[in-house]
Amino acid sequence: MKLPVRARLALLLMAMYVLTEVVLQLALIVAVNIRHPSGPPSSVILLVRYCAALAITAVIACGLAWLAAGRMLRPLRQITDTARRITGEDLHERLALGGPADELTELADTFDAMLARLEAAFTGQQLFAANAAHELRTPLAVMRAELDLLLTGPPPSPAEVRDAATRLRRTVLASEQMLERLLTLTRGMLAPGEREPVPLDQITGQALAAGAEAARARGLTIRPELRQARACGDPSLLGELAANLIGNAVTYNCQGGWIAVGTRTDGDRVILEISNSGPQIADADLDGLLEPFRRVGQQRTGSSSGLGLSIVRAIVTAHGGELGLQAPADGGLAVLVSLPAATADRDGQVSADPAR
Repeated sequence: MKLPVRARLALLLMAMYVLTEVVLQLALIVAVNIRHPSGPPSSVILLVRYCAALAITAVIACGLAWLAAGRMLRPLRQITDTARRITGEDLHERLALGGPADELTELADTFDAMLARLEAAFTGQQLFAANAAHELRTPLAVMRAELDLLLTGPPPSPAEVRDAATRLRRTVLASEQMLERLLTLTRGMLAPGEREPVPLDQITGQALAAGAEAARARGLTIRPELRQARACGDPSLLGELAANLIGNAVTYNCQGGWIAVGTRTDGDRVILEISNSGPQIADADLDGLLEPFRRVGQQRTGSSSGLGLSIVRAIVTAHGGELGLQAPADGGLAVLVSLPAATADRDGQVSADPAR
């Protein structure tokens, strides 16, 4: 039968004590015999007395060892009780274990840090689910209102039916785009499986070409400076990254403004920089822009989904990269993305480095 940790620890402490006591008693008996070699009977009596004393002290040592083991294991029991008690609704609870800085307090601090990370993850997940439900409920309400108007109102003319169908189709397309972006965000949170060399400069150029018409409609000036930059990653996800950043720069810009886009290689990293003119943003609001469904100065309003920078952050994190935001004093936003670069072998062929 496997004994509990407390019992094993108590037996270990008692065994160490008994062994020490036996060695001391035997040494004392040997010393007495050497000093009085002509008295064996007295040695036997002395041995019996010592054995009786040893038995009594062993019982006392067992009790003390049990208490000492319990005291030593008390922090572990506290950690176990807390872990059993905590659920998804009370992740705010912490151990806050005091005492000397030893292995047990280090374990408790690590446990508290893990709880803090879990609390942040659960809170973010709940907020994301609530915001997603709100965003998806709005187009459903619009479609239901259109259908109710057709069913309860006077018989519509063919032109009115066509207009209603057009509006419904537009709403369905917007919902599909929202779902696609939610799926992209979820996929971006996962580390890409097979990584390969990706020409980030070419992908960024394609994203610029795709957004050129929207930029011209707002009178925006594009300043491209695309130098060769080969990243190591998933081409589809990195394409989404560039498209989201450029789309964000076009959407949150001012009429007749500008967009500067640049790529370059810096050692073992590739850099993508996109900056644009636009309204001023407070430095305190920069971190909030990376949260899902957050927009400049508002949370759930506006024509865009508010997922662009969230998708960018998820993709950058999945690729082991870094994302930085800056708010220039004259307005707008500057975004810097740093990603692992693809390595070149001896033949000059570019290959992906899976270790990055």
